[in-house]
Amino acid sequence: GRWARMRCGGDSRARRARPAASRSHPLPEASTSMLKAWWPALFALGTVGMMLLIDVTPKELDFPPKLELTGAQAKRVLSSPWFLGVSIPTLIGLVWVRSFAKTNKLSAEETGSMVWWMVNLFWFHTGCDIFSGLLQVQPALTELYFIMSPAHHKPRWHESRAHLDSGYILELLVEVPMAAYVLYLYACRDPARHIAEVFAAAVQLAGTLAYYAPGFARGETHSWLSWADRSCGFVWVLFPAILFRRHILAARAGSGKAKGKKA
Repeated sequence: GRWARMRCGGDSRARRARPAASRSHPLPEASTSMLKAWWPALFALGTVGMMLLIDVTPKELDFPPKLELTGAQAKRVLSSPWFLGVSIPTLIGLVWVRSFAKTNKLSAEETGSMVWWMVNLFWFHTGCDIFSGLLQVQPALTELYFIMSPAHHKPRWHESRAHLDSGYILELLVEVPMAAYVLYLYACRDPARHIAEVFAAAVQLAGTLAYYAPGFARGETHSWLSWADRSCGFVWVLFPAILFRRHILAARAGSGKAKGKKA
């Protein structure tokens, strides 16, 4: 009898100990949430790193690329008004998003959406595509665009680059204003923000496919940088699809709750 009581007591103590042992550690969860929210900013930082470090003087880039470590190219980039004109607003905007998310206790998903639209507004749409592909004034990145797609050497709206310029005009006239509008709706906590976000993301997805499809159809590959560009471009297909699924599920969940209350 004593042995049975000891065994039962030991089992109960083990059962009580299991929940403590199985608790998830807060640090990995915090890191995962931070990555989920801030990966677009890290993505943007990676493109800046390419501008500063990849030597753009060769007309063709071998793999692995030659690094420019003298600092001359980095100085040219960091002192450019075109670079500063988009990078400084991006940094200020990200600081504001962090403060806003903390004050309003936003989820990682909502914070991530705000980060996404902020870096697209100032950096990816404007600093990269419009300044480097369309206007060709962004130092270092313009040369990388030349290597990724040599059609950029042609005059704007030349038949070999018309699909590229169409994408840039779409960004200038639709995607940049929509990114600003979605951010405004998020800042106002407007319930229509998710509808506007899905629309803006759908435009991004469609524009990305139209931008890259002709090169794929013709089998154009000019260097490893072309494939790197297309791999990065796939983000503008994948993330809009993720946003679409997220808001579809949220709408269905909200509808289910409303029906439950009526019942």
